[in-house]
Amino acid sequence: MFVLLLLEAIATLGAAVWYATTLAAEGPVSLGGRIFMLVLIVGAAAWQSNVAVQVYKGQAWTRAAALVWQVFQVIFAVSFLGAGGGATVLGIALLVPAAAVMLLIFDPKATAYFGDRVARS
Repeated sequence: MFVLLLLEAIATLGAAVWYATTLAAEGPVSLGGRIFMLVLIVGAAAWQSNVAVQVYKGQAWTRAAALVWQVFQVIFAVSFLGAGGGATVLGIALLVPAAAVMLLIFDPKATAYFGDRVARS
């Protein structure tokens, strides 16, 4: 689970780098709005990185933070699935790791790792 969360954080940082390259492009949003969006994306990447590190350390609160991010990622992915073409591939690429993390969060071994309950044999 730690690896998936860290990969998601790296992907979000990659999205921020890509977005930064488009700041000079014309569009309906002002430059200030685009810079604000870039700061939000970088902040999300930093938060995801922190959650991934804290998952590695076994902090129980990270389960809620990771789950909320995965729910948002599923919502975001579903919006791409109906678009067709390359957007469908992006939607699947977002959906698969989100589903995997959501399943791993509730795995009995994970709950035991976080100290929520004792693992069953």
